[in-house]
Amino acid sequence: MKFFTMILGCVLFSAVSQAQAPGGAGGGRRAGQNMNVGHFYGRVVDAKNNKGIDAASVELLQTKYDTATHTSKDVVVKAMLTKPNGDFSLENLPIMGSFKLKITAINFTDYVQPVKFDLKALAQAKSAGGAGGGAGISQGQGDQSGQGGGVDASLLNAIDKDLGNIKMKGNVQQLGDIVITATPPPYKMAVDKKIFNVDKNIVATGGMATDVLKNIPSVNVDIDGNVTLRNATPQIFVDGRPTTLTMDEIPADAIESIEVMTNPSAKYDASGGGGGILNIVLKKNKKVGYNGDVRAGVDSRGRANGGGDFNLREGKFNVFINGNIRGRKSVSTGTLNQTNLDSAGHPFYYTHQPSTNTSEGTLGFGRVGFDYFMDNRNTFTLAGNYFKGTFHNYDDYTATTTYDPTFYPGYGDSTNNFNENAINTSVFQNKQGELDYKHNFAKSGHELTADFNASSSNNNTNQVILSNISYPSDPTLNYGYPETILSSGASQNYNFQADYVNPFTEKTKLEAGTRVNVQHQSSVNNYYNSLDSAGKGPSNPDSSLDNRFNYTNQVYAGYVQFSSALTKNLSYQAGLRGESSNYKGTLYSDALPETFSHVFPLSLFPSAFLSYKITDKQSLQANYSRRVNRPNFFQLSPYVNRTDSLALSQGNPNLIPEFTSSYEFNYQNDYKGGSFLATVYYKHTTNLITRNVIRVLLPGDVDTSNVYTYQNASSSDVYGLDLTNRYNITKWLDFMVNVIVYNSQINAGNLAGLSNENQFSYFGKMNVNIKLPVGFSIQLNGDYQSRTIVPPNTGGGGRFGGFGGGPVSTANGYIKPIGGFDFAVKKDFLKNKASLVFNMQDVFRTRINDAYSTSQYVDLSYARLRDPQFMRLTFSYRFGKMDMSLFKKKNMKQDPDSNGATEAIGGGTR
Repeated sequence: MKFFTMILGCVLFSAVSQAQAPGGAGGGRRAGQNMNVGHFYGRVVDAKNNKGIDAASVELLQTKYDTATHTSKDVVVKAMLTKPNGDFSLENLPIMGSFKLKITAINFTDYVQPVKFDLKALAQAKSAGGAGGGAGISQGQGDQSGQGGGVDASLLNAIDKDLGNIKMKGNVQQLGDIVITATPPPYKMAVDKKIFNVDKNIVATGGMATDVLKNIPSVNVDIDGNVTLRNATPQIFVDGRPTTLTMDEIPADAIESIEVMTNPSAKYDASGGGGGILNIVLKKNKKVGYNGDVRAGVDSRGRANGGGDFNLREGKFNVFINGNIRGRKSVSTGTLNQTNLDSAGHPFYYTHQPSTNTSEGTLGFGRVGFDYFMDNRNTFTLAGNYFKGTFHNYDDYTATTTYDPTFYPGYGDSTNNFNENAINTSVFQNKQGELDYKHNFAKSGHELTADFNASSSNNNTNQVILSNISYPSDPTLNYGYPETILSSGASQNYNFQADYVNPFTEKTKLEAGTRVNVQHQSSVNNYYNSLDSAGKGPSNPDSSLDNRFNYTNQVYAGYVQFSSALTKNLSYQAGLRGESSNYKGTLYSDALPETFSHVFPLSLFPSAFLSYKITDKQSLQANYSRRVNRPNFFQLSPYVNRTDSLALSQGNPNLIPEFTSSYEFNYQNDYKGGSFLATVYYKHTTNLITRNVIRVLLPGDVDTSNVYTYQNASSSDVYGLDLTNRYNITKWLDFMVNVIVYNSQINAGNLAGLSNENQFSYFGKMNVNIKLPVGFSIQLNGDYQSRTIVPPNTGGGGRFGGFGGGPVSTANGYIKPIGGFDFAVKKDFLKNKASLVFNMQDVFRTRINDAYSTSQYVDLSYARLRDPQFMRLTFSYRFGKMDMSLFKKKNMKQDPDSNGATEAIGGGTR
C-alpha cells in the first residue's frame, strides 16, 4: 500500500508541476494551468443513527462567468449517487478555485457547504519537491530519475481530500423505512360508481372476497357466499374487466378497493341486468422503490393461512407480486322439510331431512405482473393470476319420508328411512392473463387504452354416493345402491377492449370504445351404478345417463359517451352502447346430439346522468340506464344434476335474455366530519329469468321426477330508498350506516304453478371503528335483513359441493329474517410495521339461512347454519422504502472531452 501511495504521489506531483511550469520552446503548458487531478471523497450518514444513506445525490458546484449573459452562475462540475453504505468519490477535479458541495436525499434536509483544496499545502509540497531535486516538479528540470527526494504526505492531502462523515438531518417528512401516505377516505362518489377503500377492513383479514363484501353498503352476502346488490345478483369484475374468478377464490388481503356501480353507464358491459356491477380492484402499488408485506394466520379449526405482497418500481419497470395459500375447513348443519304435490295440488309424500356437511381442503392464489413505462406517454402492463383449490366434501343426509298409502299401496308401510352419504373430491384451477397498453397524448386526460384478457378454468369432481332405504315394518323391502359420478368442466374466456378519451375542453369530454368477448364452456358427466371390489372406485358404467355439453357465446359491443357542463353547477353525461350476441350449444348423450342456438341482433343500451351542484358540499344527480342479463352456461345446459336426489336440477336451452331499465335519483351531502348519500331507485325487468319446478320423465327412470329448472317470467318491478351515512364522531371513533327500504314485485303468473308475488323489505348494516391507545383498534360490524323475496338469478350454488345453499328455490318464495354480528381487534407494534388481528364472525350464532318456496309440485322449507363463531388470528409485517433513485447505477462515466462537464446520474438528473 505504501509503494502504491508513493507511485501515485509521484505521478500526481509531476502532473502538478507540469501544470504550473512556465511556457518555453519545448511547448510546455502556461503557468497556472488548472489540471483535473483533485479528489473529494467521504460518507453521507444519517445524523440520528450514523448509518450510511443509500443513493443520496452528491453534486459539486462551481461558480463560473457566463459570457453570453454576463452573469455568474453555479455549474455542476461532478455528480453521483452514494453507495449503499453512503460512500461517495468525486475524482478528476480541477484543483483551483472554490466549490460548493450539495447533497440531497428524500426525507432529509439538503446539505450545502463550501469546499476547496488546500493550495497552501500544495505550494509547500511543491517547494519540498524542488529542494529535493528529484521530484520532477518542472518539466525539463530536475533529476528525471526521481532520486534525491520522497513524496510528502501533504501533497496527497492537498489534492486527495477526505471530507469525512457528512451528517444529514431528517426533515419533518422523514418516515423511516415505511412510506405512509395519507389515509384515503372510506368511500368516495364518482359520476357512475361509489369507490370503497377496504385496506382498513380488519374484520376480513385472512378471509376471502366474500368477507370484504359483507362490509360494503348496499351489498349482502349469504352464508354460502352468494352476493347480491340491492337484492339482485350483480356482474363481478376484477380490475375493470369480467372474470371467471368467483368471490371464494380471491383472498381478501389481495384487494385494494371495491367499486359499486348500481347503475353503470354505457361505458361498461351491459351484462348483469338489474344487479349492476361490483368491480374488485386488486393491489398493485406504483410507488417508486419497494414495498410489501408478509402475513400468516390460523383459524379456530386449526387451518393455517399465509401470504405476501411485494412491489418494486425502478426506472421504467414496476413489478408486483401477490401470493396467498389457505387451508379451510367448513361445517354446516341444516334441516329440510319438503311436501310433494300431485297435479291437483294434493300432497302425496312428506320428507323431513336433517343433514350435515363438512368441507376441507386447501386453496392457493397467486398474481404477478409488471408495468413497462416505455416513456412518459406509453405504458405496457403484463399480468397474470392463478388459482387452485382442492376440496374434500362429506355429506350425510338422514331423511324420514311419510307416504300417502293412497298413492303407494304396495309399500306395506307409510314411512321409510333414507340415508345418503356422499364423498366428493373436487379440484379447481383458474388461470388468467392480461396485456394492457395505455397511451397518454400531450393534452391532459387525452388517452387511448387497449387490453387483451384471456382466462381458462377447469374442474374435476369425483363423487361417490352411498344410499340406503329401509322400511321399519318390512325389512325385506330394504335395499341400498351406490352411485359414482365423474364430472369435469372447462371454460375459456377471451376479451379484447379498447377505450378512447378526449377532453375537448376542461368541461367537455368524449369517450368511445369497443369490446369483443368470446366464451367457450364444456362439461362431461359419467355415471356408474356400482363400486369396485375395494368399494372406492367406479364400476359398471351407465351410459344412459352420461352426457357431454359444449357451449360457445360471443358478444360484440361498442359505445360512445359525451359529457359536458351546461352551466357552472349543471352538467350531464349521455352515452349509447350497442351489443349483439349469439350462442350455440350441443348436448352429446346416449341419444343423438342435440344442438340449440340463439342469435340476438344489435340491441341498444342508452345511459344518461344529470348532475347539479347545490353548494360545494351538496349535489343532486338523476340517472338512467338499460342493461341485459343473458342466461349463463348452467342455466342453459340441459344436463340433469343428480347431486341431490331430492332436488334434481336442469338447465333450459330455450331461455332468452332479460332486459332491465333502471332509474336513480341521488342526493349527497359532504358535511363537516361526515358524508350522507340518499338514493331513490326503480328497476323494471322484462322476461325475468327465474326458477320453477316441472315434472318430467328423465332418461333411465321409470317414473316422473320433480326437476328444478329456469324459465322466463313476465316481468319484475323493484323500487326503494338507499341511505348511507358516514360520520367521524371523534378522532378515535367513526361509523358507517347503510339502510335500504324496498318493495319487490315478481310477475310470474305466466308460468305453470307460479303466481305474482309482492314483498316489502328492509336491510341494514353498521360498521364502527374505534382507535384505542398504544396501537389497538376495534372494528364492529352488524347486519340485518328482513323477510324478502328470494333474489332472482342467485344461481343455485357455491363452488365447493355441499355448500350450494340447499335445494333450489322458486320465484314464489321468500327468505326469513336473518342477521348477525362480527368483530375484530387489531394491535399495531414495531412502529406500525407489524400487526396482529383477531376476528370472529357470527358472534351470536344468528346467521341462519331460513327460506321457504312453493310451486305447482313442491312446497319446501329449509334452514341451515354454517360456521358460526368462526375465529381467525393473523399476523402481518409491512416493509418498504420509497426512494426516487433506488437501485440506480452508481458507476459514473467521465466524458473525456467535457473537461469537467456534468455527468449523468443513473440515466437521469435527480
